[in-house]
Amino acid sequence: MIRMQKKRKDLKKTKRKSSTIEIKKFSLVSSIKSSTKFVLLYKRTFLLWTLANFAFLYVFSLIPNGWTNSLSILWLVGYYVYWCIFIRHIQQHPPYFSLIRIFNGLIPASKIMFINISIYLVLVVAPYIPLFMGFRDKYLEFFENYMEVLQSHDSLLGKTLFFILMILLSPYTISRPYLAWLSSIIGKSRSIFDAYKKTQGNYWNFVICGVFMSGLCMISHAIDVAFGLHIKIYVISVLAIFFNVMFIDIYKVFYKRKRTQKAIPDNNL
Repeated sequence: MIRMQKKRKDLKKTKRKSSTIEIKKFSLVSSIKSSTKFVLLYKRTFLLWTLANFAFLYVFSLIPNGWTNSLSILWLVGYYVYWCIFIRHIQQHPPYFSLIRIFNGLIPASKIMFINISIYLVLVVAPYIPLFMGFRDKYLEFFENYMEVLQSHDSLLGKTLFFILMILLSPYTISRPYLAWLSSIIGKSRSIFDAYKKTQGNYWNFVICGVFMSGLCMISHAIDVAFGLHIKIYVISVLAIFFNVMFIDIYKVFYKRKRTQKAIPDNNL
């Protein structure tokens, strides 16, 4: 009995050690360096994917009334397929066009949309709850100021508060669910909860990553508006590809590949 108890204790200790070892962390600096090396090494591949991305964005700009037009649905389907092929090609998972993987990716993609829409509804609906609980006198002034900030999209305070909130929530609403989508596209786990487990201990890393990516977009937008360059579509075309390359590099930190394959030759496309 004593030996059995010792063995159980030893097993518990080894399990605790293994659980602590399994916690991995990614570095934003190393991801940026690795992505930059990829771009410099495979310039032609990066350029061709960027041009294809620009073509999609340009076609969307030509659709009358944008998202309210039914043609935008066809565009969205084509754009989604484009990103699925891109992910499988960069990860070197032939065949690059796979209907099974494309449909598998719709599950985490729909969950990402559901999570973000739910959070937005909470931000809009939750402030009404104290009013129905009898806190009208003390709460009404705060409620009016809150709704004014929420509805004033052009105000600096409203934009700043919304930006800070979404950045703090981004590890749960965008970053980790997006890793689950990347995993599903190449035929691995599509569970968002699995992505949460694999990336535990990386909350602030994802927050910093979100600040970096959104910061680049905001700076480029500010420069475009200040100097009237009208190059927003070009910048977005480049940044979108670069950010996805970054997330693929982050993905590789947490998801192991069973077999190794050769790097992408620059004359593939």
